[in-house]
Amino acid sequence: YQRRVRGTDLDILMLSRALPATLRSPMARSNSTIAPASLYNILNKNGIDTFYGVPDSLLKDFCSYITDNAPAQQHIIAANEGTACGLASGYHLGSGKIPVVYLQNSGLGNVLNPVMSLMHERVYSIPMLMMVGWRGEPGKKDEPQHTFMGECMEDIMNSMRMKYAVLPDNDADAELCIAEAVKYMNQEKAPFGLLVQKGVFSKYKLETDPCPDRYPLQREEAIKLVASALPGNSMCISTTGMPSRELYELSLIHI
Repeated sequence: YQRRVRGTDLDILMLSRALPATLRSPMARSNSTIAPASLYNILNKNGIDTFYGVPDSLLKDFCSYITDNAPAQQHIIAANEGTACGLASGYHLGSGKIPVVYLQNSGLGNVLNPVMSLMHERVYSIPMLMMVGWRGEPGKKDEPQHTFMGECMEDIMNSMRMKYAVLPDNDADAELCIAEAVKYMNQEKAPFGLLVQKGVFSKYKLETDPCPDRYPLQREEAIKLVASALPGNSMCISTTGMPSRELYELSLIHI
């Protein structure tokens, strides 16, 4: 990864001898994967054991492992990405330790202000490891709403002047990557981004249920009930993702 020297336009490759080429710039992934347990243990080995974030499909195996294995007070699922950054900032200020904030790249808009007005080394210097699921990565098939964000993600990271690396898909390189990231965060007192590509984690099935259902109504059933009660000429506006897909499927049935 690169560090911009303040006051100049010079970019210096930090730790270039130690970092494999795959960490310096995004490249096509091999078919290997890293087990969620391996990354969790690597983070713990480097003193990182507390997690805040908003679940993402690319991170679901890792998030499931955290849910099953981290103490409840050390894994907080936030209402949005900005809240996760705020909670993580408070944790660092109170403990001096580095937390993880995880999110999908579509949530980067919600972290711009916390990063640039609170966490950045030019403001209050709050280090945290920001794991970002790379939806819409160029060259990867994904849903339309992720394509443009995927293309722009590195530009956004660079605009925030946040240093970042791509999470490797093997234990040895991942351990080196995390160690160097932690070294950077401790020295510079700054956040560091860890971009997670599609398929980098091996599968892990959630064993516990942190939020047992209290009500039997499922999302799709709720959408069906609301849609069926609307007049036939009604216009529906829905969010991207599963709600829109399910609403569209219902509209086809009733055409």
